[in-house]
Amino acid sequence: MEQEYIYGVARIRALEGSLFTDETINQLVQCKDYDEAMDFLRTKGWGNGNPDQSLEEMLEQERRRTWKVLDELIEDKEQCEILTIANEYHNLKAAIKQVCTELETENVFYGDTKTDTEFLKNCIRQGNYNLLPKGMEQAAKDATTVLMQTGDGQLCDVIIDRATLEAIKQAGQEATNEMIKKYADDLVTISDIKIAVRCAATNKDTSFVSKALVSCDGVSVTELIIACKDGLDGVCSYLEKIGYSQAVSALKISKSVFECWCDNKIVEDIKSQKYDSFSIGPIIAYVIARENEIKTVKIILSGKINGFDNEFIKERVRVMYA
Repeated sequence: MEQEYIYGVARIRALEGSLFTDETINQLVQCKDYDEAMDFLRTKGWGNGNPDQSLEEMLEQERRRTWKVLDELIEDKEQCEILTIANEYHNLKAAIKQVCTELETENVFYGDTKTDTEFLKNCIRQGNYNLLPKGMEQAAKDATTVLMQTGDGQLCDVIIDRATLEAIKQAGQEATNEMIKKYADDLVTISDIKIAVRCAATNKDTSFVSKALVSCDGVSVTELIIACKDGLDGVCSYLEKIGYSQAVSALKISKSVFECWCDNKIVEDIKSQKYDSFSIGPIIAYVIARENEIKTVKIILSGKINGFDNEFIKERVRVMYA
């Protein structure tokens, strides 16, 4: 099994050399405007080199490059399922809302997912939930029923978001690779923390909070629910008690700094894969690193487009894997 990934990891090591460092990202932030920032990205090999290429086209091209690497290095796509679960369930949510509202909103679906979006919509229209991928059936039925009968989009979101976390948790439990197991639990843990913060800030009742959270190793769902009763102060006290004082410090600065901490925690926890040469872990970590890199570039360039100053943009910049 170790021999299976030696070539793949060797290729990833070569590709890691072109990943942006924190210094590279800082240079991008320092660009005087959007045009200079786009020029900077082109000098780093991003996009097709055409000055007329839009930001979205460039980012999509970089995503395709990343996933092409994954396709070439891993034959059994079930092994990297953890990377696509969130997008699969996002598409399910979007399909439910399109069917229930009869509004065909453009550009709401992720591409390159296992389940065709038209198939999703047809299953929902016809009530054929049993034809949906395993794990989606009940959540799709419950979310559609809620949206059709009550119009409660928020509860629809909660149902699908919880199902997403349950699917991520299950994928982690079924994985044989320790990095994937840890990554899955980290995703659920960070999501639970974010949910608790939002619920506490908006005074959601215990019933709502319990419907949203999913059990994991990183936090106690029971204690988080209790903490939410005391609002943000209660959640912060619990997080400090279990070793997440940095999350609390970030939250006290601003929501955007807290969101940054959440993403940074995931990236910091996968950095050990830079020293593993014999498993699928470094390949998965590379894709996560690239997605984080692309997200950060989008944040910076969006800030440039909207004329935000560099300090405002820096507050939202994620830490890099390289």
